[in-house]
Amino acid sequence: REAEALAVEGGMRAELAAVAARASGVSPRRVLVVVGRDPLYVAGPGSHLDELIRLAGGTNVAHDALSPYQQISLEIVLERMPEVIVDLSDNRPGAARGGRPGGWAEWEFLPAVREGRVYQVEPARLVIPGLRLPEMARLVGQLIHPERFGEAPPDVTGGPLAPERGED
Repeated sequence: REAEALAVEGGMRAELAAVAARASGVSPRRVLVVVGRDPLYVAGPGSHLDELIRLAGGTNVAHDALSPYQQISLEIVLERMPEVIVDLSDNRPGAARGGRPGGWAEWEFLPAVREGRVYQVEPARLVIPGLRLPEMARLVGQLIHPERFGEAPPDVTGGPLAPERGED
């Protein structure tokens, strides 16, 4: 089934190239992708998420991490002033992963918070690369540059966030 596999690969490469072409010429936005919150883990260089950020017209704020997924301090995140936050995590016992807004709203000076570009995405939408990689790239494009890619689908939550009650 080599011919079929090559056709699928060619189609995926063409779709990824189309995402890159659509993002061409945009002013890159600083993006943070959170994969764990307790402790704080982010997508770094060498991860497929880092490549999706770049492809969709963003710059990974964890571009200098030492591994594809690395623990990072909140202070570093705050210092790097992300313009878009994609939160794929929820570490509460029994919680639906990716389902809670998190405490990002308390950091109102962050451009991502101030401009309503903090998104909670069901982890399955972005964490497992495969045949859906072009779909993932388009979604990341919608989160980083909706002016080029259109608004994110309704199952992605985002916008102005209120601080959560009863959390540290």
